[in-house]
Amino acid sequence: MAQSQLIFDPAKGLVAPDTSEIREAVAQDWASAFDAPDTPALNTEPTTPAGQLVDAQTAEIEAKNAALLYLASQFNPRVAEGIWQDALGWLYFLTRKLDEPSVVTCQCSGLNGTVIPYGALAQSVTGYTLICNSSVVIGASGVAETTFRCSRNGPIEFAAHSVTQIVTTIPGWDTVNNEAPGVPGRDIETRSEFEARRVQSVAANSHGSVGAIFGTIANIAGVLDLAVLENVGPSPVIKFGVEVPAHGVTICVYGGEDAAIAEAIYAKKNNGADTGGNTEISHVATDVPGNPLYKYKILRPDPVNFWVHVVLGAGTILTAYQVAAIRQAIYRDFFGLNSASIENKRIGLASTVYASRFFGPVLAVEGIRNIQTIQVALSEEPPMGFFDVLTVNGDQEPTITASNISVVVAGP
Repeated sequence: MAQSQLIFDPAKGLVAPDTSEIREAVAQDWASAFDAPDTPALNTEPTTPAGQLVDAQTAEIEAKNAALLYLASQFNPRVAEGIWQDALGWLYFLTRKLDEPSVVTCQCSGLNGTVIPYGALAQSVTGYTLICNSSVVIGASGVAETTFRCSRNGPIEFAAHSVTQIVTTIPGWDTVNNEAPGVPGRDIETRSEFEARRVQSVAANSHGSVGAIFGTIANIAGVLDLAVLENVGPSPVIKFGVEVPAHGVTICVYGGEDAAIAEAIYAKKNNGADTGGNTEISHVATDVPGNPLYKYKILRPDPVNFWVHVVLGAGTILTAYQVAAIRQAIYRDFFGLNSASIENKRIGLASTVYASRFFGPVLAVEGIRNIQTIQVALSEEPPMGFFDVLTVNGDQEPTITASNISVVVAGP
């Protein structure tokens, strides 16, 4: 039955025979088994009892071949999935990121000098509890800004002005509010996201390069978005709307604890290279005599609304179900959560966004065929205009809600 077995081709890998070849080989084996003098040849046509047995055995062989082909493919990191991808990740000391909580930037008002500690609790109008990510002191302006994470993991939406209730009573802390929507968290890391991080992590084993810094910080729990901008020149430059110091880097990062990020910078940045940003963090080098304190700057971006406007061709009959499905498809694509056939990466800071990326997800909605335009915008308030392409700066963390996605039918 050699004709029914997998064949290894060095140029192609394992190759499975066609169904017709497998059935022919099985039928020959059955005919040979029942071959006897003065006995008619066994009839293995599909309509005969023997043919039915031949077909069943053929199906079993095909299933075995398919399982072996799938197993062989899982040794390729570009297509591996599930526990096979996890196993390959271990070769790079990577584990799949679990679900992460949504993060909301909040403005806390009160008396000058009031400390709002790490772990302080607030609550949204939708009933979710949020936990303060880092200690902050209210200054002379009477307002301090910090981030809160949801106590539940997953892509939970927080609209602007929805986090308004203080749970942890602290003398001097009067109000809490979020001027911008929160950045939704995530479900467990997808196959494509994990593979992209594996590729980036290869550089994490080096030292001093942008790839080493990026790969190390990207693996920190709670980091939802990250860009490392480098300037090798002798003068400061502007990249993606933010200043990058001479011979230095500006690390734009949303989420993650300051201490963990500072430790990663200490481990991977070359001494003498400057850092830029709006937030100072520090790391105590316990591996060096005297335990010196190293201070760095990182850029903590502000959330900004991302908008999508879909115009369908005139005459399109659009149902409420289709509108909801289009919004869901765009929302999922924004976060890189669509099917493996549409492997768009999550839209993040310091990036160029083409509105055309949404055509595939929208066309995948049942009954949608005639798209006139899809355009995007980035602004705090409802935008005055939409564009085919836009740039997200390094100090902007794009965030989207279903209400930011409009779907209309063009006029006659």
